[in-house]
Amino acid sequence: MPDRPHRRSPWWRTSGTARSNLDCSLAWAAGGPDDAPLTLVCCNGLGVSTFFWDYIGSYFSDRFRVVVWDYPGHGASGLPPEPARTTMPGLADDLAAVMDAARVDGAVLLGHSLGCQVILEAYRRHPERVRALIPVLGAPGRPAETLFHPRFGRIIYRVAYELGTRASSVVELTLKSGLKRREVWPLIRWSGLVHPDLCRRQDFQPYLDHLSHQDPVVFVEMLRAAQAHDASDLLETVDVPTLVIAGERDLFTPRHLSVQMAGRIPNAEMLEIPRGSHAALIEQPELINLRIEKFLRERLGAA
Repeated sequence: MPDRPHRRSPWWRTSGTARSNLDCSLAWAAGGPDDAPLTLVCCNGLGVSTFFWDYIGSYFSDRFRVVVWDYPGHGASGLPPEPARTTMPGLADDLAAVMDAARVDGAVLLGHSLGCQVILEAYRRHPERVRALIPVLGAPGRPAETLFHPRFGRIIYRVAYELGTRASSVVELTLKSGLKRREVWPLIRWSGLVHPDLCRRQDFQPYLDHLSHQDPVVFVEMLRAAQAHDASDLLETVDVPTLVIAGERDLFTPRHLSVQMAGRIPNAEMLEIPRGSHAALIEQPELINLRIEKFLRERLGAA
């Protein structure tokens, strides 16, 4: 089952595995009634396990079915033997495999960060299985083009890929030791990567713990796949209800990208999280949950 934080009891009650197109296991977990009128399937960001969806799962699993899962080489999923084969279409097919294993015919797809690309590609490849889309703090493609600044983002991407593929053992050792230092959390708060007052350390610590054990090659090959992918051509063709969620202070996915995406998807709605960073899912979960609840009720008739 996917890695869980220790701050509260898990909301999921069943778990299992599916098979990835990269020839490794995919871990998934689900909560909520089996006969629920609606299923939410949540797709993670890069280098993240399922912990960022805990507030979503805890809030909605009393009436809907909620499914979370781990990408290859993340969380409790297996390590892919050939990470260089990673592609966004392949991850979209992995999502479909998880839905098959969890016995989900159709679902509302939620994607955080890189997960936005995954759910959009899933809509392209498996449109009959998508009831609605909720892209959260992400863009349709090429994330390095907008990370901090287009020039800096491309440089960061190239350096990260070279280090991850050519000196993976050094990177892995550096992450394991460096992310445990007590200076890391104050630096993250100071940098603006998270909101210094709204993001609690106990909510963010699982990410640091997960990243410290992340295989660098898997990470950079997935980053490469994300940078090579762009679903912008799909946006005008989306004909399912869509709620785009943006963060006012998101340094990874600037707000204007979400505005553009919502404007190009027919009849899309948008929520902007005031003062929200790229970690808004754990900074202001109450606001996000209530807005998603309103969207599901008004657009899908989900009580």
